[in-house]
Amino acid sequence: MFGMNKPFSPTNSVRTSCSEWVGKSRSVVINAAALGKFSNEIALAIHSNQSLQVAEWDADGWHYTGKTYQRRLYQNEELYELMRIERVGLYILSMDAINFCFWPSSSNSAKNGLEYEHLAIALRKVAEFDDKSDVRHDHGDSGDASTCIRADSSYALSPSNLANLTATKLQSLLQPYFPSSSESIVYELPAIDVRCKLLNELGRGLLDNHNGSVLNMVSKSNQSADALVRIILETFPGFRDYVDRDSWANKCHSCDWETGKSSPSVIHFYKRAQIAVADMWAALGRCATSNQRFDFSDMKLITTFPDYRVPQILRQVGVMQYVPELAAKVDNHDELEEGGVDEVSIRACTVVAVEEMVEQVKKHLADISEADDASEQSKSNLHKLLEDVSAVTIDWYLWQRGEQEDRLNLLGPHHRVRTTYY
Repeated sequence: MFGMNKPFSPTNSVRTSCSEWVGKSRSVVINAAALGKFSNEIALAIHSNQSLQVAEWDADGWHYTGKTYQRRLYQNEELYELMRIERVGLYILSMDAINFCFWPSSSNSAKNGLEYEHLAIALRKVAEFDDKSDVRHDHGDSGDASTCIRADSSYALSPSNLANLTATKLQSLLQPYFPSSSESIVYELPAIDVRCKLLNELGRGLLDNHNGSVLNMVSKSNQSADALVRIILETFPGFRDYVDRDSWANKCHSCDWETGKSSPSVIHFYKRAQIAVADMWAALGRCATSNQRFDFSDMKLITTFPDYRVPQILRQVGVMQYVPELAAKVDNHDELEEGGVDEVSIRACTVVAVEEMVEQVKKHLADISEADDASEQSKSNLHKLLEDVSAVTIDWYLWQRGEQEDRLNLLGPHHRVRTTYY
């Protein structure tokens, strides 16, 4: 109908607002020459390996896949598979609801060694508690299965359990699966009260808006990744990761959500909402046993996930450069202000740099392939390689490279911000 506003596009808002801010940023710049060199290096590796070598979603065995889910009490195999998918979806949303800021330590003398993998594994083991129960607890009603499949209370991550979770209970569920602490290093989940409240919000949001079902929520997206990000943001306020530039000058809180969606002063990021969609796609849509609901048609709209690791590796290779004052803060492990100019500049430049890298990697890859072989088979292979290059897959490549180099102590420090958004 004429005069109707287009639905809010979170991914477009991220790209547009970050690009606009990078043009104004003075504390972080993108080095075009280094970006071109690094992009060419990635393109050469893709051509040599005939793939962008990123690990599959559960290649390391960190995540819950439902492979150990063995309740064969369904007569309908489709319902059985949908329940497995529902449980995986709940695991992913739970993981990404509390996937932020692991580095703070309660000890003055010991650092916190907790990493993403420790939380992912602990939550996986919690999700596996009732995989082999002999009693049928999970249920589905007749009719459209996508609106009826719901995990029952036997599943630790069911919406009802999440809605009623306490910080003490959350601690007791996860801590036994973390590595043992020592005098020099502890393994603890910081801000347990805040994380618990986000899981409470996740459970209530599913119950109040989506019939207590991840499948129901995902079905409303009509296989659109951008739409699913929007649904997540509308349902769960804790995922609303944006900064209002007007709050800097006025020294006030950011504008409210409804205003922020269309405000020209807002810079959008939505890291955890976007990574939740990407994780669902990787686990349930991109895999060999994909489910149509999660095979999103517009995954290329998802941007990189601006957190700690990606800007850390981009700075390491010279793509992102910090002014001396900011570089000193980062290198000295000084905490940056949450939502401040420096933090926003790092995150916005990360988004824009990866967007430019995607285009340059594709261009270099096409040039390399054309010079190497012009056969029809080569052209077909090139098309597949180009299709696989996106902000999401480049992010995965950078994150995995960063993780490897960090374990070898080859990376400089990352910026530090106490935040719930990454």
